[in-house]
Amino acid sequence: MIFMRTTIEIPDDLFRKAKAQASLDGVRLRDLIARGLRLVLAEPAQPASRRVNFPLHRSQRPGTLSTEGEHRAIEQGQRDEDDSCGEPV
Repeated sequence: MIFMRTTIEIPDDLFRKAKAQASLDGVRLRDLIARGLRLVLAEPAQPASRRVNFPLHRSQRPGTLSTEGEHRAIEQGQRDEDDSCGEPV
């Protein structure tokens, strides 16, 4: 196996915990780090978070939304969500 030498910077507390865990496991720190990287890289990629734009509706009085306006806002939001399904983000 060929190894790549590199330098990384990690927080002191994380280094101490990793060093202690490696000692408890009876392995070298580099082996523990390699195992951790393999675990992370084997996980399926997390989907990118989608930004959601909420509809804005004006009410009769500032700061309030009538029941009718609330229902319209919910319906419009559902229509917008249905329209955006399948579109790339």
